[in-house]
Amino acid sequence: MKRIFLLLFLTMLSVCIAAGCRKEPEKHIHVQEKTELNTDSYQKTDNTENAKEPDNEPSGSLSSGSARRNALAERLQVPETNTFSREFPAGNVQLSCQARIEIPDTDQVSVCKVSQKPFDQDWIDRVTHAFFGDLPVYDSARYHQPTKEWACEKLRRLREFQTEGLTDPYGHIASSRAGGSKNPEIVYSLEKDIEHWEQVYKEAPETVEKVKVSPGFDPSAPESDPADDVFARSDFSGIVEMDGHVFEYFFKKSGPSHMEIRVSRESRRNPDETWFGYDWWPYMSFSGNGYVPSPEIAGRIAGIPPSQAVQMADRYMEQLGLSDFSAKYTEKSISYCMPEDLQAEWIFTDIGYKIIYTRNINGFPITYEAHPGGGVPFGHSPSNTWANESVEFYVNQDGLQKAVIRNLYKIEETLADNIELLTFPEIMEIFGQAMPLYLSENTDKITIDRITLGYARIYDPGMDSTVGLLVPVWDFFGTNKFTVDGESRTQDDPAHSLLTINAADGTVISRDYGY
Repeated sequence: MKRIFLLLFLTMLSVCIAAGCRKEPEKHIHVQEKTELNTDSYQKTDNTENAKEPDNEPSGSLSSGSARRNALAERLQVPETNTFSREFPAGNVQLSCQARIEIPDTDQVSVCKVSQKPFDQDWIDRVTHAFFGDLPVYDSARYHQPTKEWACEKLRRLREFQTEGLTDPYGHIASSRAGGSKNPEIVYSLEKDIEHWEQVYKEAPETVEKVKVSPGFDPSAPESDPADDVFARSDFSGIVEMDGHVFEYFFKKSGPSHMEIRVSRESRRNPDETWFGYDWWPYMSFSGNGYVPSPEIAGRIAGIPPSQAVQMADRYMEQLGLSDFSAKYTEKSISYCMPEDLQAEWIFTDIGYKIIYTRNINGFPITYEAHPGGGVPFGHSPSNTWANESVEFYVNQDGLQKAVIRNLYKIEETLADNIELLTFPEIMEIFGQAMPLYLSENTDKITIDRITLGYARIYDPGMDSTVGLLVPVWDFFGTNKFTVDGESRTQDDPAHSLLTINAADGTVISRDYGY
């Protein structure tokens, strides 16, 4: 009982820190400079008997009705049915767990030191070859420079608008006026737009200019110290023609994101109609709209089952050499063009699957969670931040549509093996005390439907943010129902953790900040 009281005290302290002391906003988080990572919370367990595999029984993931108990689940007193139900008192808010429990089938958990994977020329060359082989890469700005034919067509349409008296053909002024602007006319002028495209026509080449470039960061660009300039940025933008399609190849390093690599198939629509370009979005977020294909039609458009999409993405992961990653999350996704006419509906273009990969460390996975990380608490310098590792692919029957790789880690060393973890009942007591502190005033009901045990990367804000730890955490996913302006709303993103608790010491971790 004393242990529970101590854990709850430490948890309340960590909640105050993770939330930026939201109950008393005038307080600030105090960060003390340090030279070594704090690993005091991670002690080797002496419980070795429960860690042993039962003799002559097959291995496999823990599931309801399993013929054997997962060694770690048994040690942590996870319910044998692999489900958990309980109501928690939380004032005027309904707070309940009706959740399945996901726990890795392993007999021990480690803590690992990680750093930022070098974003050097060797890695750039590997990524380039993995996606494009030996195909040429062209300068993006020159490739996309409007030709005389394209600029002439643009001018013809603008002058046609002028003749018809349409001074706001794309709805920019109307949108600004609707947003409350006192002088909405300043956002767009048809006459100036015509003048601009007349100048573009004079400078435009007759045909598309394909100038070969070598992907990489400009060696002549001065290196900036992030501590001096948090907005310092280096980037590259190229174009590759592959299999009859045009792909954008872009990468950068900037601020809390030390690595961002994006490969995306370009829309073949007239750029005048897609001034804001196009991108991929979760299918479920649009499924209530009448202009979205039904699930059955969407499946036919995607053209392949999710398993085949994963196989396609797996081949890229193999080429990239990311062998310790595996697909953890797949969802149907939809792509839309965002037209220049702000009053028009988005234009549906395609459907596929979004596939998320995370790393496995000796059979123990990094939990996929949607927060990008790299957040900055109030009163802190944004220089000492570090965004989270993520790898995602968008695939359909036509192949790769988009891939994004961000902030890869380098596994340095294992700092502690087979560490002691809090039992599941202890974690749930902490959850019941901590979760109400994160509820906003307009929250009506929180229902937890999935509880997972996996790794999260944390770092010490008192140290260089390029070094951190992979630590075991419990994440709580579910549904948040709340009221805004008298209207009931629901947030049910299956990848958004409502609370993250360190599995070793019970402290609450902010997914935004990374500690």
